[in-house]
Amino acid sequence: MFTTIHGLKTFYEERGSGPAVLLLHGFPLDHRMWQEQIAALESNYRVIAPDLRGFGQSEPHKDLITLDHMADELLLLLDQLQVEKAVLAGFSMGGYVAFNLLRKAPDRFNGLILANTRPDADPLEGQINRMKMAASLLEQGPQAASKAMIPKLLSEVEGSGLAGELQDQIDGMNPLGLVHASLAMAFRKDSTELLPTIQAPTLVIGGEKDAITPPAIMKKMADSIPNATYTEIKNSAHLTVREHPDQVNKAITDYLSHLHS
Repeated sequence: MFTTIHGLKTFYEERGSGPAVLLLHGFPLDHRMWQEQIAALESNYRVIAPDLRGFGQSEPHKDLITLDHMADELLLLLDQLQVEKAVLAGFSMGGYVAFNLLRKAPDRFNGLILANTRPDADPLEGQINRMKMAASLLEQGPQAASKAMIPKLLSEVEGSGLAGELQDQIDGMNPLGLVHASLAMAFRKDSTELLPTIQAPTLVIGGEKDAITPPAIMKKMADSIPNATYTEIKNSAHLTVREHPDQVNKAITDYLSHLHS
């Protein structure tokens, strides 16, 4: 479905009815990375999975944006859809956006799922690498992102049908949106001090073989949130939600059932 936010075409998928669950995708993907979770949840929940600004079918802004800007747009989307409260789920970059939403409107979210993400800001080296990625995207197009990211997203790339699917998805992205997001992530706020203030019951999902957000970081984040549970997905790299959807779906559905019981 399409709507208009800040004058820009914005895509979101909406399925099912019941308590709302907002799914925020990672870089350099779009709402389709959640397809297995949408299928698992739509029979009991109202699932809303947007393409963040500049990703997928959502039109990029002509100017640079911040993750704070993305959060503002999501609050407007929830207003348009008349969603008063939702469970907030963020994967990787989507988790960074989720932290911004929790700063702005903590009472809007009655549950939190953080998958393969981290609270700390990028160190200087990380900022430089993201700026290099932005430059590569301008020179080479979205293929720069698929080449760099797919080996980090998956535990096995050779012979993986999922790798081909992800490459098609990433290579179809608007490079401007990817550039804007790379720079937005490079200069994002540190959210470490936010963690102890989070009141919502929280599920933290990590991947055993995740090199981007290693299990030790995920466990430490869960320990810093007052009411958090940590689940580790065995034999998974960064993209847990697609590599081992059955394990992830069980963790999420068990969490949601307990939350709404």
